[in-house]
Amino acid sequence: MYKNRQRPRKNTPHLVKAVDHATGQVIGRVVDITADGMMLVSSTGFNLGDIFELRINLPVMVHYRSDVDVRAEVMWSGPDTNPQYYKAGFKFVSLANDDGYLLEEVMHKLNLVG
Repeated sequence: MYKNRQRPRKNTPHLVKAVDHATGQVIGRVVDITADGMMLVSSTGFNLGDIFELRINLPVMVHYRSDVDVRAEVMWSGPDTNPQYYKAGFKFVSLANDDGYLLEEVMHKLNLVG
């Protein structure tokens, strides 16, 4: 499940939510992230290969923005150590406009780079 990862992920101590554009609902909490992908913890499981249009709410404002929009594919999913939750790995298929740079800057600001 982690073999194809290009960059090491770092856990974020911040409350970072991922919101589904289609429903407006929070689908999970980001627990680690890179510019390539993220891991979420959620109250529901995900199907491998599903693609979501998401807005990630950032814990800090950068360049007058407090969120980034991503298209993300579910790469793996399974139960969390807490049986009430699931965890899932997402690969970013695309980042809107300059959101990739914005995400990198936030990660540097919060010391979330490996």
